[in-house]
Amino acid sequence: MSMIETAPSIGHNSSVSLVPILVTIPHAAAMIGRGVTFIYAAIGDGRIEAVKSDKRTLIVVESLRTYAASLPAAKIKPIAKRPAAR
Repeated sequence: MSMIETAPSIGHNSSVSLVPILVTIPHAAAMIGRGVTFIYAAIGDGRIEAVKSDKRTLIVVESLRTYAASLPAAKIKPIAKRPAAR
């Protein structure tokens, strides 16, 4: 299980979990914290892989993981401490 998703369980008392391999565009956007427009742009330029199932466009979850892993680490400067009020 990755930190990107939580798999739903099957049935009431089942211990089997399904991890999706394909998700809808809105679900993919939610998984990576971006908007639907970004997902379409990322499909268009090849950063994220999409497939067609009948008329539905589905996103390959592994391509979301690959995209996320390719991002640079955030470099955030520490906040300077203010002098104490007098």
